[in-house]
Amino acid sequence: MPLYQIWYNDIDQPLVVNPPYRLRDVEIVGEVLRHEHRANRQSADPSGLTVRELLRINGVRNLRYTMDESEPVSLTG
Repeated sequence: MPLYQIWYNDIDQPLVVNPPYRLRDVEIVGEVLRHEHRANRQSADPSGLTVRELLRINGVRNLRYTMDESEPVSLTG
């Protein structure tokens, strides 16, 4: 089970997620939106929105994550 640490919007402590499977980038955005309790979230990409569009629409910036002990991955470009 992978362990994700997700930083966004310049938070001090990462959001920690431990799903039973590897997450796609759009699912990582969904975890952030769920954590933020965003009523307008679109986390499963049903509308065909890109990751960048989901971040922009929901006001999430500077999103980066690590999986287990990997190097940080940035989803903000």
